[in-house]
Amino acid sequence: MRLSVVAVLGGAIFGVIAAAMFLRPVDVPAAAERPVRSLPSPPETAAPAPTARLVVPDPAEVKVAVDVRGEWSWALRELGSGAVVGDGTLRNTTESMIKSWLAVDFLASRESRISAEDEARLSRMIQVSDDHAAQALYLRLGGDESIERMIRTCELRDTRIHPDWWSKTTMPATDATLLGRCVARGPGLTPQWRAKLLELMRSVDPRDAFGIPEAPALEGRRPAIKNGWTRHGTWWTVNCLAIWEHWVLAVMVHYPDRGDEHRYGARVCADVAQQLFGRSDISLASGR
Repeated sequence: MRLSVVAVLGGAIFGVIAAAMFLRPVDVPAAAERPVRSLPSPPETAAPAPTARLVVPDPAEVKVAVDVRGEWSWALRELGSGAVVGDGTLRNTTESMIKSWLAVDFLASRESRISAEDEARLSRMIQVSDDHAAQALYLRLGGDESIERMIRTCELRDTRIHPDWWSKTTMPATDATLLGRCVARGPGLTPQWRAKLLELMRSVDPRDAFGIPEAPALEGRRPAIKNGWTRHGTWWTVNCLAIWEHWVLAVMVHYPDRGDEHRYGARVCADVAQQLFGRSDISLASGR
């Protein structure tokens, strides 16, 4: 076990994990992360804002401490500015979390209507995490070509493709928040399709809505979520992704199984969310 405490986010804080031999990198131009900062107040001539001024937390003041028995990474991104705070170097396999992208890629190539069969397939993939539905869409979208589009479109910086296997795509939490931003505000989706997808993500099966929404500070909220979880041998991979109007939070955990299965990872996700959204300066209710 080890104690992970957030360090100051200054420049690039996330170490790059060496890619395994079976992974092939996709060469995507990397844009530097925008600095974490407080956004300026509106000019005095502007009409009063309906909600409190959005404040992006100072990384020096964001402290998250979780006793993780394996590896982890987490990131919280403000959707408007792109500013991000976080910690950890883990690049996890995405598992079902990447289904949110498959939905984006599929809907972006469709007009205002899809067949009843495709609508049912899309709903099963998001709401009950149906792997067969995901595989069918992945193949129709060109297989790894879809994952390459994700890296380009969402401007992912440290994501690697596993050939012919969408769930084994690897990324860190910072890239996961960029994926979340792509779902919430990225290019390609009409307002109709974006609203449809986010509503599906807000209404996932309760058995799959674990982790971040379970934080007491978020009681009564309905984030758009897409988690991913799988046991590989004796180790569990658990990813939690949640999107609100102003924020996207990703938590990734990789740990040895001790009989508590994905629930241990879910508790880590909830603990991180509680420590972040239990703060007075990171608020959902006031639009901050």
